[in-house]
Amino acid sequence: MLQHIFKACFRREFLLWWTLFGVAVGIALGGGLYNLNCSALVIELIGYPGELMIRALEELVLPLVMLALMNGVFSLRNTGSGTGRITRWSLLYYLLSMFLAAGLGISLVYIIRPGRGSPLDSSGISSCLATNSTSTTDDAADSTIESLLNIGRNAIPTNIVSAAASSNFLGIVTFSVIFAFTLLTLGDRGELVIQLIEVINEAIMKLVFAIILVTPVGVASLVANTILSACNILLLLKSLGLYMVTVVVGLFIHTFIILPLTVVILSRQNPVHVFRSFLPALIMAISTSSSAATMPLTMQCGEDYGCERSIVQFVIPFGTNINRDGTALYEAIAVIFICQAHGVNLSVGSVIVIVLNATIAAIGTASIPNAALVSFVTILQALSLTQYISDISILFAVDWVLGMFRTAVNVWGDACACVIIDAWNKHHSRMNGFPRHTRQIGHTKMLHDEDG
Repeated sequence: MLQHIFKACFRREFLLWWTLFGVAVGIALGGGLYNLNCSALVIELIGYPGELMIRALEELVLPLVMLALMNGVFSLRNTGSGTGRITRWSLLYYLLSMFLAAGLGISLVYIIRPGRGSPLDSSGISSCLATNSTSTTDDAADSTIESLLNIGRNAIPTNIVSAAASSNFLGIVTFSVIFAFTLLTLGDRGELVIQLIEVINEAIMKLVFAIILVTPVGVASLVANTILSACNILLLLKSLGLYMVTVVVGLFIHTFIILPLTVVILSRQNPVHVFRSFLPALIMAISTSSSAATMPLTMQCGEDYGCERSIVQFVIPFGTNINRDGTALYEAIAVIFICQAHGVNLSVGSVIVIVLNATIAAIGTASIPNAALVSFVTILQALSLTQYISDISILFAVDWVLGMFRTAVNVWGDACACVIIDAWNKHHSRMNGFPRHTRQIGHTKMLHDEDG
């Protein structure tokens, strides 16, 4: 009977509610002990379970990023010439939309400045500076040109092992993508290695899921530790509220202005009609916080709108795996918010690194709730700001709210891509004299009615 109760209460779909409970426990514990002037040792012990969870996530970041990107490249190996064209179009659009999202997020976080006042900057656990000092990263000391040159140097490391040891994820990403494409050129000889990497990637994903299952305990520990370590709890709550406003405003602008503009400019279709057709999928994305769980409904909405079935069956799953507009915007804002909250100034080169890494990290993010927590670590490591990784906890306290809207933006980006790619494909078919009701993509021929 106890086993049945345990299985019923700790199912994966209940993780969100247990995480909320963990956040509530952490707030209550931290708030209750805040005025007691707990010693540094007590605060360290309270935050110890959360510290172990963060260390476990950091441990899996390297294999997760490498294998996820390589697995994404491998998913293209069975495509034919027609699908290759659709793949190129999809990749171009997805990269464009994610860069726009990350750029928008950075613009807003510098305009609103949710971390002003440096609420997380302190001189110790039990005492805080009356006036927060301003520090700079190593990159800020360099010239802007030198920082930009360092991006190329990091993308092509002299030693891939040392790049992994120094958390140079830009070099890891470059190597992973090129190595994966090289394996695809080997044909059947590389298939065994490809299958091995896919199996290892699946195993790593199971480990990530296992860590995510213990997040309620880790989050309670980290939230309590962050509250007890905060210099000014009221300033911290104010900054957190401004942070949420920044993210929501960014998601709103990207959803109702930028993505609709891409639909109008690139497909000449009415974005209002597209939005209405995909509204059921967007509602489900908000309720589940998972673009993977929403994917079947998104595909059905695409077919109901009039997109060709073959395009829908390729573009939507492809986008579900690599397109993360909302995540790219969110992570760009989150990283700079953490820097602002610690009084850290970033150079232009560092901001460009954030844009690149936010896009890359978003691509490697799993289509599951709270997965952005893992990829967020990679950006801080790329900026050599690993000392601030524990601050993820304070963002996690509100991530469950932002995650719902972030997922809806991801799904809306997939929908816009589907409509745009379908319009391009129909135009390409007409230009090449193919009948509208017949399409040849890859090795599969799909027949459709005139209404799609």
